[in-house]
This record gives sequence, C-alpha cells and structure tokens, in this order.
Amino acid sequence: MKTEIKTILVPTDFSDLSKNALRVAVKMAQRHEAKLIISHTVHTYYMIDRGGKQVIGADTVQENRNTAKTKLLELQTSLNQEFNITIETKISSESILDSINELILTNKVDIVVMGTSGRQKIRQFILGSNSYNILLNANCSVLLIPETFRKTSFKKILFPVRVNHELDQKADLSILLAEKNGGDINLLGVGDLDKMEDVKKDYIAMKRNLMLKSADYESEFQLSHDNAEVIIQAAIDKESDIIILADQDEDSWKSFMADNFFKKMINGTDIPLLIVKSKLDRINNKPEDLMGYDITMPIPG
Repeated sequence: MKTEIKTILVPTDFSDLSKNALRVAVKMAQRHEAKLIISHTVHTYYMIDRGGKQVIGADTVQENRNTAKTKLLELQTSLNQEFNITIETKISSESILDSINELILTNKVDIVVMGTSGRQKIRQFILGSNSYNILLNANCSVLLIPETFRKTSFKKILFPVRVNHELDQKADLSILLAEKNGGDINLLGVGDLDKMEDVKKDYIAMKRNLMLKSADYESEFQLSHDNAEVIIQAAIDKESDIIILADQDEDSWKSFMADNFFKKMINGTDIPLLIVKSKLDRINNKPEDLMGYDITMPIPG
C-alpha cells in the first residue's frame, strides 16, 4: 500500500506554540493535498460523590467552550481565505489524549502535528507534559514542531537507523517527504559495539530500499556510545529540517527521572521530530489525564 498523508490533526490551545505548529501543518496539508483538522479541548473538572459525577463550574466550562468555538471559527475562516485546503474544526470536553485518539480513529488521521517548547523541567518529569504524553500515547505518528522552528518545508531529511522498528515505514515516509518537499535524505546508521552487527544489516537493507525506490540520498555509519548525541550533532552538521525516529520500547520512554533517548532528542535540538508509529496499536492505553481530573469525595460513615 502506498504511504500517504491524507489527514493531519493539529491540537491547539491558541498559544504561540500551537500557532507555530499550525503554520507548518497548513503548508504540509497544501503539499500533500490533505485534510486539516484543528482541535481544541476545553478542560473540565469533576467531583464524584454519592450523587454521581458532577461537573465543577459548569457555567465556566460552557463559557470557555463558546469562546473556543469562536476562536476556531476565526482560524478556519482566516485559513480558508488564504489557503486552498479542506479544514475542519473540532472541540471536545474529554481529556486531551482521549479526544485526540477518538479523532484519529474516526477521521483516519495519519499524523498529529504539535508544538513543543523542547524543555522538560522537573515539574514536567513528575507530572508529564501534554506534548510528551501525546507523543507517548497517540495512536498514529506524531510530528513535534519546536517553538523556534521557522521553516515550513522539510528539504533536508535525516533518517537514522538505530533500532529495527518501523524501518520500512520510516523509509516510506522519508521518501514521501523528500518527494513532496523537493528534498533529499541523509541515511545515518548509528550503533554501539554490542549492536553494531544488527544495525549494520538494517542500515545496508535501508540503503538498498532507498536505491530500489530511486530516492536521492547520502549515507554514513557512525559508532556511538550515545545515539541521541550523535543524531543531534549529525542533524546540526547536515542542517537537517526534520529527523525521522521510530516509536519503540515504551517502558524506556516512561523512565521516571532518567534522561532517556527521546527526552534527550526533545531537549537537545530545535529540529522537528517525526515519531513514526503503527496506527491504533495502543487504542486501549488511556493514562491519567493531566489537565482535567476527578475530585472524589469520600462517602460519610
């Protein structure tokens, strides 16, 4: 099946961070002739007592919902006047992650585009951040756009080979992005001594894959004791516009305080990161929401 990007989802909180992600997503939608969905979640808080689940501040929630509807309509109208793309807006009172995964399922979303500040401070390590939580648990590929990124195309695509996970899909997406952006691919094999043999096999297989598909690419292999550091430096040296990474080993993503691979990548570069995932492989994964939460009242006596 041919790899395509036909539906793009952009969650927004109307901040400059999410507006920057939307700016990139609009141009992507143009290049791929894709539908663009802009969504907003109205945070809702509940109290659970013997009478059941009650919304706290229902009037405020409705007011926030009305305000969000107005802002989404203004965004849609403005973008429709400037760009010839299909745009839909969605609003939800569910958790951010649940609403995103529902949209992914019902609208066959191919990619979620989100803004990120690129900073994981101590509070975010403990509580998590929305962008990192969605990166972990969204049921399709996720593209993180750093707040400092000012381009709207991806002409220099860095394709690291470090784990044998989603490699064919990474290759297909790299070729698709190169085609749609008039760009080229830098294939980078990265491995330590323990994994050198396996990574080299995958690296050679990917070179053959790109060659058979007539993709323009350069390639190199580097011995590494810190894959994130090597990839970040290679992206800087090659002036990359995007780095294609694979979703893998979720337990390592969720290490509590450790500076794991993905946190190093997010913190260490101002280059967009595309995390490639198979769709709908974690549809039942619903971690505790960070913004809307329940206050459960004990039953007297």
